[in-house]
Amino acid sequence: MAATPSEPPASRPAPPDVVEPLTRADLPAAAAVLAAALADDPGFRHLFPVDSRRESELRALYRMTLSDALRYGLTYVTKLDGVVTGAVALYAPGGYPMTAARWWRQAFRIAAIALRTREHSFGLIKFGDLTAEGVPADAWYVEALGVRPDLQRAGRGKLLMARVFADIDAGEAPGYLETTKPLNVTYYSALGYAETSARVALAPEGPWIIPMARHPRKAA
Repeated sequence: MAATPSEPPASRPAPPDVVEPLTRADLPAAAAVLAAALADDPGFRHLFPVDSRRESELRALYRMTLSDALRYGLTYVTKLDGVVTGAVALYAPGGYPMTAARWWRQAFRIAAIALRTREHSFGLIKFGDLTAEGVPADAWYVEALGVRPDLQRAGRGKLLMARVFADIDAGEAPGYLETTKPLNVTYYSALGYAETSARVALAPEGPWIIPMARHPRKAA
């Protein structure tokens, strides 16, 4: 799930962070950043309703996500003085959803997540199924995007998405992502995404999965 706050005014200088590929050594830190960034998203508040457990459950989830993306997708981080400040996981067309073989490779992590989430694990499985069904086979899929909460609204999300667009536009392919935070729709719309279909309810009164797509563009 992608999430990022509003970007800063254009007059504010770009953040001093560097963008680089995620390494396995930085995977735990990147998972922690994503967990902290997404802990207040409506979808995850619904799926992980116990406040005291949510962030640790999300860390386990994103350790699995980033581990898979390191092998089968693309992962980037922003770093400031060697410390991870933001992260994004991206899959090329056809790279998502995970195949059965990839699920088996992650069996230990899946078991750990099920143990942590306990009574909420079936809702998480349903959420995974709903998101997987919506990912177009020809699109680059932003599976996760987040910036450390205390460093948000300073342009780091935009830095990460610029790197994402370099990959997407090199192949002149469409892009796709989802969010469950309505405030993020404006942010992603400014980056060229638009809602593509009806929102998918996780419960009768919400929250909703909001699918968004970006039309193919030529690389600059």
